[in-house]
Amino acid sequence: MSEFWKTRKMGVGIATAGSYGLMGAVVAIHFHPQWNVDLGYGGGSHFNAFGFRIKKLLLMSSPLNPYIGVGFTRWQRSSSRPFNTADVSPGYVVSEFLEETERQQGLIDEKLVHGTLGLQYTFTEGAWKGYGFYLEALLLTSVEDFDSAPTGSLGFNYFF
Repeated sequence: MSEFWKTRKMGVGIATAGSYGLMGAVVAIHFHPQWNVDLGYGGGSHFNAFGFRIKKLLLMSSPLNPYIGVGFTRWQRSSSRPFNTADVSPGYVVSEFLEETERQQGLIDEKLVHGTLGLQYTFTEGAWKGYGFYLEALLLTSVEDFDSAPTGSLGFNYFF
């Protein structure tokens, strides 16, 4: 097992186009070298998103780590003023999850569970020690009506 993951217990980062919307901030807490909890907040145009994920790194002997995860995210809009649904980004928020009445009333209130399969590269030594990036595939599924949408995310992080 890598000494890096035994000493680096926290991480901060950004995620794009995933469960936290178009852009999100993530805090990672490592309770065990292979297991961590991610807490995130972000959003897209016309909505905010917040949630958590439990993630397990599958290989500990290499800087390149595949991982799996499962989480919960809530997308919401605090205003009920109508908006142009073509302006909502990412577009799958409207096309996959909003019903016609929600579109007309300007409502976004979705509770989603998601599964994740990803690949993370973390510099475990040298001048860039602690920095990393990842690419992941997600399946977002609505808790209320089981509508789902596949998406991907690219993120950057720093572990300390």
